[in-house]
Amino acid sequence: MRTGDSVLHPASGSGLKPTRFSVSLVFLIHGIVVSNWLSRIPAVQRNLQIEVGALGLILLAVPAGSAVAIPMVSRLIRRFGSAAMSRFSTLLFCGALALPGLAFGPTSLALSLLVYGASAAAMDVSMNTQAVDVERAYARPVMVGFHALFSFGCIAGSLMGSIAEGRGVSPAAHLIAVGATMGALAIFGMRRLLPDQVRPLAFDPPARALWLPLLPLALIGACVLVAEGAMGDWSALYLSRLATPGFAPIGYAVFSLMMAAGRASGDWFRHHLGTVITVRLGTSLAALGLAAALALGGVGPALAGFACAGLGLSAIFPIVCSVAGRRAGARPEAGIAAVTATGFVAMLAGPPAIGFLAHFYSLRFALGLVALLSGVAALLAPAARIER
Repeated sequence: MRTGDSVLHPASGSGLKPTRFSVSLVFLIHGIVVSNWLSRIPAVQRNLQIEVGALGLILLAVPAGSAVAIPMVSRLIRRFGSAAMSRFSTLLFCGALALPGLAFGPTSLALSLLVYGASAAAMDVSMNTQAVDVERAYARPVMVGFHALFSFGCIAGSLMGSIAEGRGVSPAAHLIAVGATMGALAIFGMRRLLPDQVRPLAFDPPARALWLPLLPLALIGACVLVAEGAMGDWSALYLSRLATPGFAPIGYAVFSLMMAAGRASGDWFRHHLGTVITVRLGTSLAALGLAAALALGGVGPALAGFACAGLGLSAIFPIVCSVAGRRAGARPEAGIAAVTATGFVAMLAGPPAIGFLAHFYSLRFALGLVALLSGVAALLAPAARIER
């Protein structure tokens, strides 16, 4: 089979099915936990009476906590293995979900989101490292499928949050219940993770030594994460200026559904087309589709453009994690941490940049940045080649 310019010889994965199920469950839980918190942000804001501007600053605690945790997580995975860290970080993240709902003011909310962000990053790097190990054992692409479970978990969690909001369930009760349920599910579902062979290497370079060779790959991931974040932050506002406010959330729903569908089929495309071509085609679809939608204007083109962006970008970051883990050799966690950290830095810079452009020009013009970054990722697609 083809993965970029390399050829892998698939081995039988029948004995790995329980392991694949366990890893899939971890990704599903991650999506459910993330989206349940996101769905209750408005309720927490109302309860604490926080102004919108202050809330924006407080929410920066999530990527800040993640950025602080990533280097430490890489070392802990190196010491204890991705299976042990996946179990620990999953339970930690499920517990951290309750904290924002229990906050009693802006300061406590910010502190709770620092813990939430750090535990989210720990789980993110740990489960992606475990997924890289499973993909190696399968000797064929399976990484994008794991991320598809994350996307479906996000959809399920959003529905859970919507139901809780509609029935007047407090954020504290809702988030505690979800965290406890997901934690219990994790305890029983993660027993078959792939065990690690943790042993020191004769030569063990620092993680930062891996970052420079991975820089072009990390830039692809950064472009994609900024684009994904922009769709979440700005798509509803853009549509609200073209249609009734009640129709505005449909844009992100279309983006999310197409992203989930794309991830469900992403491994098939990577298997048959190769890694580089899959990255180039996906990012090109996002760039051209969104650029055409913005140029044409109107609700119909906007929804079509959001659909192209969701489908085109769906498989890219999972592939970036897979390739980074392989490039790092015996230290997949360091490669994944490098591209993830770069992505978080980009996510911190992306929303203010789009807001700045929207303020001085227009939101329509500002969203062109998403199309531009997708085009840059398409040009960098050869960086996703898996070396022999």
